[in-house]
Amino acid sequence: MEKGRLAGILTLAVITAVTVGAEYPRMAAQRQEAAECQTLLETPVEGNAISPDGRYQLRQTDAGGDGEAVPSMETVQLVSADTGEVLWEESGDYETAALWSPEGTYVALSQRQRACGSVTVVETETFTSRQVPLPEDVRSAEYAWISAEEWVDSDTLRIRCRDTREEGSGTVYRCLLAMEESGTLSGTVLKETAEVLPGNYDFDHDGVPEITELVTVGGPGGRSVAWYELHIASGTGTADAPKLLFDGTLALQHPVWGSFLAVTVEGKDNFLMFAPVMYQGFADYRYELVSFRADGSADLLDSGGVSFDLSFGREGHQFDAEAIAGFFWKLRGILQNSTVLMSTENGEFQTGIPGLELQNYMFGDLLSLNSLEAMEAAVRQQEAEMKAEQGAI
Repeated sequence: MEKGRLAGILTLAVITAVTVGAEYPRMAAQRQEAAECQTLLETPVEGNAISPDGRYQLRQTDAGGDGEAVPSMETVQLVSADTGEVLWEESGDYETAALWSPEGTYVALSQRQRACGSVTVVETETFTSRQVPLPEDVRSAEYAWISAEEWVDSDTLRIRCRDTREEGSGTVYRCLLAMEESGTLSGTVLKETAEVLPGNYDFDHDGVPEITELVTVGGPGGRSVAWYELHIASGTGTADAPKLLFDGTLALQHPVWGSFLAVTVEGKDNFLMFAPVMYQGFADYRYELVSFRADGSADLLDSGGVSFDLSFGREGHQFDAEAIAGFFWKLRGILQNSTVLMSTENGEFQTGIPGLELQNYMFGDLLSLNSLEAMEAAVRQQEAEMKAEQGAI
């Protein structure tokens, strides 16, 4: 990101660098820091100072800093782009960078202090603001450098936090923002951990393996996982501009159970989405097998489903042993050469196991049987046992 620097400031920085060696160490350090900070003061707000809809503009004012070893900004202001009216303002810091949410509902201001940094988020309807909370696992607020990286969606900000005393790029978090009924802006910070899954899968059949990434979002140290994400990007994209083919979310909570698998059929890699859903004894099992195109669209290669009811005394009850066995026999054929990329079935996270071993749901153990007849017999046996238990014989 370029910074406009005045020639006079650059000259001052050069002069300061030359004279540092001739002064006492403390005075030299103060002059050097003042020169660096003065350069920042002459720099406008970094990023995009104008909101996406053009309604608002950010600006910062110089406190002057006469006689101070380290000058600072007086204020950062959010103003009307039409009238210049100040709608929100806050004390400034040495450097401020702006990052607008996609619809302009929020603007995140990454602000630099001497040895640390913070992020303030401003909501642009009520002009309420709050500082992004410090993640729980950050050891020292004094040396915590927090910066806004990108908006994941309209209400979720990805931030990075690092200890300025240590090497490394730091840790990534997400801040989930919400306006409360009281009119206050709340922010919940969750830790984000990403890993590239093993395996060379070419889901778009262009001859270049895709990048398959598993993202875990939850509490610090991996505690209390909130959800899991699977991102599949085309191998022909770049690090700065990946071509996203798939983006899916699963969780350990019952409404968000499901499975994503890589399936090889006739030498080609395809992608399977499987959701054996059950609520209060009523089940609806569905799968879709797809391949992807370079533009991110999907071609449906196969799909299937079956519904059944385990409450045998219920009015309108449906339970077709033949249909259930037929569904699992077809699914077994698809899963012959498959790998679980991500599954949260039955509240259990699994990855990297063969698809035929994913059996932690009702009738999942049918996948271990090697004939349609054996599957149907097993279903009828379970049907008889459940009827007996419910007194529905």
